[in-house]
Amino acid sequence: MSNTFSENIIFFDTEFTHLEVQKGELLSIGLIKQNGEELYIELEYEGKEIHPWVEKKVLPFLTGEKIKKEDARIKLWEFIGKRKTKPYLMSYVNQFDAIYWYQLFEDPKEHPAFWIPLDFASILFACGRDPEDMRKDSFFAELDIDKSQYIQHNALEDARMLKEVYNKFIKTMS
Repeated sequence: MSNTFSENIIFFDTEFTHLEVQKGELLSIGLIKQNGEELYIELEYEGKEIHPWVEKKVLPFLTGEKIKKEDARIKLWEFIGKRKTKPYLMSYVNQFDAIYWYQLFEDPKEHPAFWIPLDFASILFACGRDPEDMRKDSFFAELDIDKSQYIQHNALEDARMLKEVYNKFIKTMS
């Protein structure tokens, strides 16, 4: 890799019922480690208001077994493990992902990852790039990534794509 601060990164994404976090709840979470190990969880949801966009673009693709939040927390602790040095969670734009992550654990400090979430959009901005480059086909072409291989709005697929984009982008920086 290049001169990054740490390679102890877990790429993650979430899907949720609503952008208004007071109304919404977590539907799914996908994580992938640098070594390729993955975890995908779909959660039971309590029937809070579901935004029409989510109903159309996300819910039809949630076909796995739904588990309780308590069981999800256990699986996440097992996947990440209790370590002295906690991994960094990175998502494309982490505002919503991080909030729903913290809500799942019910405490912003009692979870298995480093307490400051990272987001790739800010990395792009710091490198003089448009933070919305991940929405542009030209960015994927520049990195020689076929984004059609990924299913959009699936938490695990989005985490996989972010891992590939991040690793190729970082290589361009060296």
